[in-house]
Amino acid sequence: DKTAEIALDLAWQGTDAVYISFDIDSIDCGFVPGTGWPEPGGFLPREALRILGLVAAQGVCGLEVVEIAPCYDTSAITSLLGTRIVVEALGSLVAHGKLGSHKAIIDKPATH
Repeated sequence: DKTAEIALDLAWQGTDAVYISFDIDSIDCGFVPGTGWPEPGGFLPREALRILGLVAAQGVCGLEVVEIAPCYDTSAITSLLGTRIVVEALGSLVAHGKLGSHKAIIDKPATH
């Protein structure tokens, strides 16, 4: 929790919004076989979901889940965890009243 807290403090410095890119292969390969870059010794799913919930509770402008490789995911276990990640983030945003809190930033026209 403390590491996530420090990372969040750094991520929010000098910015209006934070975007999450969740790399599924950060989770131990025993839990996510359907990825192109298996990571032995990665996070346990419950650890990753806890950190994600803490980050999303602060409010984020977007989220992506990357590195799911369906061709290696024969039992759909990795895809199911990817879905759980999205649900966890949305649930945390709703629970903390942050869903849609960055709409003005997201809808703002890009400047070049």
